Amino acid sequence: MAALELATGPVTWGVDFADAAANPPWSLVLDDIAASGIGALELGPVGYLPEDPSRLRAVLRQRGLTAVGSFVFEDFHDPAQAEAIAAVTLRACRAIAAAQGAVLVLIDRPGAERAATAGRSAAARRLAGAQWASMIDGLRRAAAIANDHGLRPVVHPHAGSFIEFEDEVRRLLDEPDLDLCLDTGHAAYAGTAPERLVAEYGPRLGHLHLKDVRADVLARVRDEGLDFWAAIAAGVFCPLGRGVVDLPAVLAALAGAGYRGYATIEQDRVAGSGSPLDDLADSQRVLAAAGLAEAAR
Repeated sequence: MAALELATGPVTWGVDFADAAANPPWSLVLDDIAASGIGALELGPVGYLPEDPSRLRAVLRQRGLTAVGSFVFEDFHDPAQAEAIAAVTLRACRAIAAAQGAVLVLIDRPGAERAATAGRSAAARRLAGAQWASMIDGLRRAAAIANDHGLRPVVHPHAGSFIEFEDEVRRLLDEPDLDLCLDTGHAAYAGTAPERLVAEYGPRLGHLHLKDVRADVLARVRDEGLDFWAAIAAGVFCPLGRGVVDLPAVLAALAGAGYRGYATIEQDRVAGSGSPLDDLADSQRVLAAAGLAEAAR
């Protein structure tokens, strides 16, 4: 059995962007995470939680929460954004380091073009050589900032981004200095069995997101050409065990690969929809049934 420590984060409450008007109050999200019994979290987009180091540490400590890390969700595919991405990355790394986290997840944000073809490999344009090299350079610059703060940078293949499908993941991992954050739901959304990626790239796996996708909505995505954001609004992501991800196979592959680290339970959603705390509890029950109750903090 894989030795996983469970975490969650504000994404499960629909918080993808720090300044989104529909975001729930950060204090409510932290209170819910504490109530879930999961004692660790990713911090979410920088600027959502307090950035002052002493206050950030205090609000986590008051609730008995441990920081795992956070993410940078920016347009790495756009070289014109390089300076802005560096600034956001620096802020994120300072917050993670202040909270004594260890991981920075780097994500190419879905733009209009690739969000429109999310989950449909044959319809999606790939980046040409120079464009790909520019994106990789941007990821390396962000990774260097993470390294300077004592953090481990990992790259998250994301539905609707320019690193989504299996050929793009393979191309990414041809780069020897960039490691992987595997998201089981996003892999399934892209048509890839996540357990196969674990088996093939286990030594490069630096972080894990546990997520699931509903078969009926995923079929609509492909049949009707729903873009990534419309799919989220349609409820494509669901608690673990209710979707297409073969969780036992994933756990077996993780054990076989010798993965040791955090597994962040996430469920992408529109902020204010559904019941994040109930859905998180459902996912915890599924993991407990799979023998991971001892990993919950």
